[in-house]
Amino acid sequence: MTHFQKVAILGRGHLGSAVLEELTKAHFEVTVLTRAQSTASTPSDNIAVKEVDYSSADSLEAALKGHDVVVSTVNPAGIALQKVAIDASIAAGVKRFIPADFGLITTDPEAQKLPVQGHVVEIRKYLAEKAEAGELEFTIFAVGLFLELFLTKPLAIDMDDRVATLYDGGVHPVSASSVSTIGKAIAAALKKPEDTKNRVLRVHDIVLTQRKILELLKKYSPGKSWTETTVDASSELETSLQRLRNEGPSPVAISGVFKAAFFSGKYNAAYDNTDNELLGLGVKTEEDVEEMAAGLLKR
Repeated sequence: MTHFQKVAILGRGHLGSAVLEELTKAHFEVTVLTRAQSTASTPSDNIAVKEVDYSSADSLEAALKGHDVVVSTVNPAGIALQKVAIDASIAAGVKRFIPADFGLITTDPEAQKLPVQGHVVEIRKYLAEKAEAGELEFTIFAVGLFLELFLTKPLAIDMDDRVATLYDGGVHPVSASSVSTIGKAIAAALKKPEDTKNRVLRVHDIVLTQRKILELLKKYSPGKSWTETTVDASSELETSLQRLRNEGPSPVAISGVFKAAFFSGKYNAAYDNTDNELLGLGVKTEEDVEEMAAGLLKR
């Protein structure tokens, strides 16, 4: 029977830190692989840290020997480099690879055709080929939007300037998960290796709309004046795709495509069926999210 104990994490950002915390709580032996120039804070003394070159298969292979699982939480710029990490994992004898594919619509076949999804789809196909050949297992997590970022970052709703761009009036539902829930999901999946082998797991805390988030933001910024604009999601998506074709992958073009796609209602952004029960995860109520929003927005 398969048993996982030693886990290596690639990346120490917001998500990576939450995954590290939950894996440690679940009594996995964790190694954090960081780039030499990383500015991430040093984890506690009982966590092993190794500096590696993410672009070097030899460097990664040496660091990964003896590990059962690799969890990649690299940022978007590092997604394409995961091929190197996958090859190094196979060479090192790693059993399972969890890619940085913690998205909202990356598992929707139609959304996978969007040009901004290219590297994510490429990595997923590469992992499927390796799994088919019996070289490496994988688990992919569809988690929706990161709840903390949905509440506090200018993802079409700019808290700082009090400006809200509502796609189709902000009525389309989307799944969302906190980073701690994502960490718990990963830890739980690794405790059930056969049930979670070579498959996509859908997880969320709650389903929300832009309009609901705006209501919360207004509630916890009393006396502030907001500017609201409603835009046609389909038109915005086509405009952003055309900008991407004309300008190449500029931040403005990429962001425009993602936002219009997320909130268009066109793709499977709100999960009807999840694997929360399999992983022993509950869901959050609107009251839970409101309490979370109050804590985040009053800081």
